[in-house]
Amino acid sequence: MKSPMNIARRLVVISMLLFMGIGTASAYDISVVTAGKRLYYNVDNDKGTAVVTYYGDSNNYWPTNRQPSDSLFIPSTITYQGRTYVVNAIGDHAFSNCTRIKDVIVGDSITSIGDYAFQYCSLLRSITLAPSGITRIGTSAFESCIALKKIPVPQTLNSLGEGVFAVCRQLDSIVLPNTVTRLPNHLFYACNSLMTLTIPASLTSIGDFTFRECNRLRTIDLPNSVTHIGNSAFVECSNLQYIYLPESLDTIKAYTFRNCTHLSHVRIPASVYRIESNAFANASNLNDIVVLNTQPPTLGNNTFLDVDRAISVHIPCGTYDQYSAAEGWNEFTHLIEYPGYKLQYYAADTSMGTVEVVVEPTCTDSTAVVRAVPFRNHQFTHWNDGDTTNPRTVDVTIDSILIAHFIYVEPIGIDPLPTLETTITSLPGLIQIAGAEGLDINIFDITGRLCSTIRSAASPQRIAVDRPGVYLVQIAGRPARKVVVLPAR
Repeated sequence: MKSPMNIARRLVVISMLLFMGIGTASAYDISVVTAGKRLYYNVDNDKGTAVVTYYGDSNNYWPTNRQPSDSLFIPSTITYQGRTYVVNAIGDHAFSNCTRIKDVIVGDSITSIGDYAFQYCSLLRSITLAPSGITRIGTSAFESCIALKKIPVPQTLNSLGEGVFAVCRQLDSIVLPNTVTRLPNHLFYACNSLMTLTIPASLTSIGDFTFRECNRLRTIDLPNSVTHIGNSAFVECSNLQYIYLPESLDTIKAYTFRNCTHLSHVRIPASVYRIESNAFANASNLNDIVVLNTQPPTLGNNTFLDVDRAISVHIPCGTYDQYSAAEGWNEFTHLIEYPGYKLQYYAADTSMGTVEVVVEPTCTDSTAVVRAVPFRNHQFTHWNDGDTTNPRTVDVTIDSILIAHFIYVEPIGIDPLPTLETTITSLPGLIQIAGAEGLDINIFDITGRLCSTIRSAASPQRIAVDRPGVYLVQIAGRPARKVVVLPAR
């Protein structure tokens, strides 16, 4: 019979071993090799389901020598000791810090991706998900996947955790399905390449800092179903040009558009009665504000800090006295009563030119004149409806949108186009183009009006023009070049 002293000594030794991590249970129940990669699972024997998990423990989810690398396939089912399990989830931290994974294909039985599942997978460049099945993606699931460019969001997704795509610096576009009703805090924080975002009509809420530092995002259309936009939701979106806020919004929160230094137009719906502190602070390029509420919204401290007080502020007809007496609004020197129709105007590419209003519509005259202004070495070509008139006169009796298109014009005359062995020469009354057989050719006059479009069928190709003068020739979408055409003999 062992003495109490010996038993006590053995208990002390066991306790020390447990404290040191020797003899502790694994974080996983089973492991199975699929497509040459060993993955780890926790299983529910009663339900016959399995959840993908990590190899290590909460202090080190994946030791370096155990991490999967390159391509990874997560199967729909696994078989272990003769029993088949349905893999229905990727668990919390399942692949956290797996810095060697490049591509992931997820089986169509998966319904949930857990919190931090692929966080810090810095080489992950693509993930393939089934078009339906997944309903939840957890907090920070793809945070800091800095090489990830696109992710196909399943049509069944209805729950997104905070920061799911935060710091995905290469993510350039995403389409959210109609099953998504809220965008949580930090969802797209520091997605520096995000340019194209499709937001569903079902959306009701945008969280705090949701789009912070999305500095390539230029425009965003929010459905009228959105009733809440959180603090700092678009802070430091430095290339955001315009936003038309939903008709159901009642408050613009603090810092929402702070440091949106390219924001030029904002339309504040009639439902908004309060704009909080610093909401548009440092939006230094803001040149047009449209306010539809007949009662001036209450402004917080520094709401329009560093915004030029001489810009146009459009207000409803008959409200000049209220706005000119309201605190904060009375600082603006160019309050304009107007009928309330929405006129959007901007350049398709802001690096090529801009758009300005020459004549504003008023409560007594709905006529507006809008002018496209090309930057140096660029030329206006047409508006979004095909009209080439510039300046453009429009009758603003309905909500309208005008987008100016520009092309780049080489500052040098008629040298051969880069990468094409193509030469443009001038003949009396004609433009002659050699080396463009089978290519599309656009001819513009000096105002940017499209004169003709043909597909070259010969080399050289001769194109007659209506009158002598300076023309712009664009071949196969390349930058346009100038050519001077003399009178026909």
